[in-house]
Amino acid sequence: MTRSTWFAAAGLAAVVAALAGCSGTAPAGAHPDAPHPGDAAAGDAAAGDAGAGGLVSGTLEVSWMHGSADCAQNADPEIQVHAYNPTTYIIRQNKCLTFEAPFVYVLIGTDAALSLDTGATSTATLHDTIKGLVGNRPLLAAHSHGHGDHRAGDPRFTGQADITLVANTVAGQQAAFEIASWPGSVGHRDLGGRMLDVLAIPGHEATHIAIYDRQTGLLLTGDSLYPGLLFISDWATYRDSMHRLAQFAATRAISHVMGAHVEMTSQPKVVYPYGTKYQPAEHVLQLTAAQLQELDEALIQLGPVKPSQPVPHDDFVIDPT
Repeated sequence: MTRSTWFAAAGLAAVVAALAGCSGTAPAGAHPDAPHPGDAAAGDAAAGDAGAGGLVSGTLEVSWMHGSADCAQNADPEIQVHAYNPTTYIIRQNKCLTFEAPFVYVLIGTDAALSLDTGATSTATLHDTIKGLVGNRPLLAAHSHGHGDHRAGDPRFTGQADITLVANTVAGQQAAFEIASWPGSVGHRDLGGRMLDVLAIPGHEATHIAIYDRQTGLLLTGDSLYPGLLFISDWATYRDSMHRLAQFAATRAISHVMGAHVEMTSQPKVVYPYGTKYQPAEHVLQLTAAQLQELDEALIQLGPVKPSQPVPHDDFVIDPT
């Protein structure tokens, strides 16, 4: 992902001082958090109990591995797998292996599966784990957007009959998700009993999408909204995208807004130094529809001319610099 000199503007010394009281230990996280669902029976089973609004529920009671003060002593696995429910998985990569530590999402339907992003490393581990989760279902290996920390694993997903790798282009996104007109049309992908709505949300990056899972109510927002530094390459386009996304979310049942990174601390408005490999007191991964609305309203108030400095909020930082 494209980064900036946020700490030069915000004052790195102040950030470090604010973090001085943070403490914690890295989780063991040596194994996935749930039984292996790769066989057909597990994948065809109900994804979970119906919750509010008829959504299939899941759990985010998880202690994410968050790096080590001394990465030479880090004993975390290469990836951590959390079962949100039996057909929905969230995977985090090890911060000591890639400070980006992106989150990858796996959604499994009765006929097919989708993985969102191929990660920031090129080893076989992520591919092999995802294949184990989805079993013999065809896999659509998609990308939230085209930055390197979200597609480094692409070579592992190419040249296989049961995997379709989405091209990192606007045309590739349109074809994979039937987005008739970019960026205004809402696209779709049916995994078999599991319909996904897909919105083009360029601004952070030109090919960026968001995915809404009608089954669980999860809204996957990649690098456009997450608890961290929201780097914006095209201010006007990003403002338009977030407004369309907020309008879409306002008419849907949203259980959680799920981005691709965590960079905020548990203290409001305080972000970890960019590039850190140890986040012992980090913000939770999940955001809410209210925070998406907060972002939209802030962008409207800031107006068409991008600000000259980052704008911190309790749970994210708008950074157009």
